[in-house]
Amino acid sequence: MDNSKAKLFIWTEPRTRSTAVLRCLSNRDDVKAFFEPYYHVSLSGRAEDRLHNSCIENGIVEEDPNLSKKSVYMDIEENHKVHHVVVKDLISALNCDYSFLPEDATNVILIRNPGAVISSYMKMSLSEISIGPMLLRSAGSGKRRRKQISGHEALLDLYRFLKERGSKVAIIDSNDICRKSADVIHYICDFSGLPYQKNMLRWSSLQSGEFPSNWWFTNSFYQMAKGSTALEAAFKSTNFSNVVDPEEFDFSKALPEASNVYEKQLYFYKELFKEKQIFE
Repeated sequence: MDNSKAKLFIWTEPRTRSTAVLRCLSNRDDVKAFFEPYYHVSLSGRAEDRLHNSCIENGIVEEDPNLSKKSVYMDIEENHKVHHVVVKDLISALNCDYSFLPEDATNVILIRNPGAVISSYMKMSLSEISIGPMLLRSAGSGKRRRKQISGHEALLDLYRFLKERGSKVAIIDSNDICRKSADVIHYICDFSGLPYQKNMLRWSSLQSGEFPSNWWFTNSFYQMAKGSTALEAAFKSTNFSNVVDPEEFDFSKALPEASNVYEKQLYFYKELFKEKQIFE
């Protein structure tokens, strides 16, 4: 293994601007970007690693018996021999099982005020919300659940695990990416060993149905990407938005449980916020 190559994992929940971060960091030829590989294992991988059956049962994705936690790990390690590797994944995919996470990786936990996350969901169609591991619903079910936690509570659990294990881990708040894009990306590059390039801050817009050529996808990704307005918007973007989230949120039109989830998740978000990187 070439230890000069970066191996960066970005852990987050949906609607945190994380796809834009991945587009930014992968805007160089020597990077292999993995888009939510463990999340797709949880949806369509082999039975022993799968957390959700509903997407297969409802015909949204097809089972991929060759997709597993082990196969993803091997693909990451194989690509890391010749590329910088950046992996962006959702915290719900871990189901609080961190045993397979590589100890030599650098980790960034990307957080966003849960009020902003819920508000972002409210702008999406219910059909798109229902197939994702969103803040409003916990990941996994029944006896396969290790802990009854989700969202920022699960991100905090992962952060504490990584700190206790002695892994490299930093917390970035999504608003800082809007306020101080260059500073944040410079920091992530320095922290992970990924060489910074100016062109990272502006990337090419992709047409509908077009995906970055240096990204790693599962078969289930292509099935779920069809008709996803959220993904299409992310791939058509060319830079980070400079619009920051408001401090207050109106949930009068939200799903019934939104206010309760917001109050619960806000506590864990604030705990993570205390440990985040500061950009003046």
